[in-house]
Amino acid sequence: MAGDALSRAGPVRTLIERASRALELDLESIIRRADPQLARTEVGQPALIAISLGLALETNATPAATAGHSVGELAAFCLAGCLSPEDAIDCVVERSRLMAEAARKFPGTMAAVRARNEEEVEQAIALGSQAGTVELAAHNAPEEWVLTGDRAALAAITSRFATVQLPVTGPWHSRAMADAATKWRLCLERLSWSPPRIPVVANATGRFIREGDDPIGLLVGQLTQPVRWAATLQTLAAAGITTWKIFGPGRVLRGLCRANLGTTAHVELNP
Repeated sequence: MAGDALSRAGPVRTLIERASRALELDLESIIRRADPQLARTEVGQPALIAISLGLALETNATPAATAGHSVGELAAFCLAGCLSPEDAIDCVVERSRLMAEAARKFPGTMAAVRARNEEEVEQAIALGSQAGTVELAAHNAPEEWVLTGDRAALAAITSRFATVQLPVTGPWHSRAMADAATKWRLCLERLSWSPPRIPVVANATGRFIREGDDPIGLLVGQLTQPVRWAATLQTLAAAGITTWKIFGPGRVLRGLCRANLGTTAHVELNP
């Protein structure tokens, strides 16, 4: 993702340096070495936002609308002018720390599930619930859903549904993150917030933020609620968006764009 952005002065380098100070780690060195520490939530999330947000800021472009998947929603709010890039980095450092802390108390994992409709997903959740706790974490594409919860519960689902284990370190977007969400709200409330200057689609609702909506509540809510990514992309498409600029893990997000919008969708990766 970073390409040569780490080697030149600019937003990526500036945000990496800020994240490094907050983490008390040499994040640039960790990224350059593809150090295994990147698999830790406390390190990987700040690196992801510093790079993706920095690359987007480098373009100096004003998008017609913006959205971000899960933690990427912080970058989307920042691009819309709701908070500063510096505050976004500080927020993601705190978010990832709190999530990791919650995962130590409530260990778990996530799995992508192929299902034709919500009824099949409910059947999968019911099956997993016989062995433990399982919840819907995301709806990423028409037939791609993500479940989150206990390892035993998700293992039970694989007997009847096609699943792919995700390389995560906790049961994200579940009730296990409730304490993290409460503490993160306090962090967000200390910041200076502005109304979005451009339209933003929220993860928690899959629709544009409207006047009177609480951006902090929407950001906090997605820690314990499903990411409505399929609805998010359909909302943007219905608004007339035809070119999709992805700043982030390109292969995954490009695949989700095409699964939702068709293989002819014009998708640009980290332009």
